[in-house]
Amino acid sequence: MSFLVKRIGVPLAEKISRLPVRKYLRELLRTQWLTTDEIREIQNQKLVAVIDHAYNNVPFYREAMIERNITPKDIRSTEDLAKLPVITKDIVRANYPDNMISEKFKFSRLIETASSGSTDEPFRFVLDREEKARKWAGLYRFWDWAGYTLGDRIVNIQVFPIRVFKKMKALQYLEDKYSGILGLPAAELYTDNAYSFIDKIVQFKPKVVRGYSSTLSYLAQTLIDTGTKLKVSAVCTTGETQHEYQRELISTAFGCKVFDGYGGEGMEIAAQCDHNDGYHINAENVFVEILNNDGKPCKPGEEGQIVLTDLNRSSMPFIRYNIQDLGVLSDRQCSCGRGLPMLDRISGRLTDVGVTPSGKLISAYYFSVLFRQVVPRVKQFQVIQEQRDHLLIYIVPGEGFEEVRDFLNRSIQEGIGLDVSFEIKMVDKIPLARSGKRRSFVSNFGIKPVGIAEEDG
Repeated sequence: MSFLVKRIGVPLAEKISRLPVRKYLRELLRTQWLTTDEIREIQNQKLVAVIDHAYNNVPFYREAMIERNITPKDIRSTEDLAKLPVITKDIVRANYPDNMISEKFKFSRLIETASSGSTDEPFRFVLDREEKARKWAGLYRFWDWAGYTLGDRIVNIQVFPIRVFKKMKALQYLEDKYSGILGLPAAELYTDNAYSFIDKIVQFKPKVVRGYSSTLSYLAQTLIDTGTKLKVSAVCTTGETQHEYQRELISTAFGCKVFDGYGGEGMEIAAQCDHNDGYHINAENVFVEILNNDGKPCKPGEEGQIVLTDLNRSSMPFIRYNIQDLGVLSDRQCSCGRGLPMLDRISGRLTDVGVTPSGKLISAYYFSVLFRQVVPRVKQFQVIQEQRDHLLIYIVPGEGFEEVRDFLNRSIQEGIGLDVSFEIKMVDKIPLARSGKRRSFVSNFGIKPVGIAEEDG
């Protein structure tokens, strides 16, 4: 079956969908071995074309450049991007679709996508078929690093199943049956049906399992609790910040390496290879900046806000787009030999960081490190900063929780400071967001995203 999918199914799907994925995948598998300087030259060439197109065809960017007395001739390399404004989700929403979509494209011919991310607030954007094919090629390169090839069996546990033939029921049926992909809905995973999810995975016998870190760690704990053996070649996590305790739990339960990937808004941004030494940036397709809270570039090793420029998108360009995540650039090269630049880590959403009355920052990262020390006495946790001076901490206790209660009380108070109180509540489960993700930290008092004010758009 796998042979037929690779030799017949994949080429046929490309022809019917008009998505030349394999063409761009072959290109990416070649360019990843170029030197850093050669990849930077590819970025600069693509950037010049994107800026020129945006100025001439996209009202929002044209007006933004005119206001700043900038023309495309002023942007010749990625170093010149600082001359342009940083934009935010609110800016895009306020100007979508009329001012954000290229005048050279007909809206009816574009593929509109809605992304909720971690906040459940819909965010709409469009791609044309070439851009969507490049996105898929970037994703398949990430999977290639995990040992997957087109046609292998993969289980995908997310809100929306991976499908080429959306809104085409007959072709959807054939795709589901013969594509080698089993889609399972993350938002429908609960305690009482976790076993049925595992049964389906076991029966499907995939080479790779992919899904949200929180979902897969929950299934991993169920595998361990039930003594179920499930051997796969790799697990690919995506969609939310991965904590180290989740990686260890998933790796132990599934008996394989874990490969974390990072993407958003139609961009496949970065992922880990089998060396697990940071994240390779998908640099031929996207340029990544890390900015501090004043909008200035961070040095390698310094945490800041992730700002993205899509180097392929013409239908609806994303230029200096603040995705509202935090990350750290690296000045190292991975020992695998690829010339792609690196991120040391993706730290999480801006809403994964809260600010206390004294100005101290508290984050999901701190709590993930803390609770990692008490697994499995704590099965799940969620921290909510609903008031600036108070945290509500939900805990799903495991056996022996009382042995670590005092340790947690002391550690939490030391970590958040004396100007913040907290309350621990025991629960049977942590509810899923509508996105199907289980957020570990939620703050209503986070860091303001870097970017121009909405009224400037």
